[in-house]
Amino acid sequence: MKKKLLYVCCGTGIATSTILNKKVTDIVSDLKIPFEIVQCTVADIPAKVASRRPDLIVSSTMISADIGDVPVVLGQSLLTGIGKEKTVAKIKEILEG
Repeated sequence: MKKKLLYVCCGTGIATSTILNKKVTDIVSDLKIPFEIVQCTVADIPAKVASRRPDLIVSSTMISADIGDVPVVLGQSLLTGIGKEKTVAKIKEILEG
C-alpha cells in the first residue's frame, strides 16, 4: 500500500500543530496504513503542495491559498474535543477512500 502523506499545520508551525500532529498520528496509526506527517505553517502550505502533493492537510485554521483539490480537514475539534468524532471520521474516510 502506498504511503499516505499528510501536512499538519497551524499559524506558526510550533505549538498547535505539534498537538495536532500527535492526535492525527494516533488516528492514522489505528488505520494500519503507512503514512508520513509533515508539520508546517499555513503560509508554507502552497509551496509544499506545489513540490509534493499530500493526500490530506489537517489545519488548525482556514487555508486561503489556492491548493487545488487537495482535501483539507479543519482540526479544531481535535483540540477542543467538540465534534471530534466527525473530524476523525472525515480523516479516515479521506485516507481509506
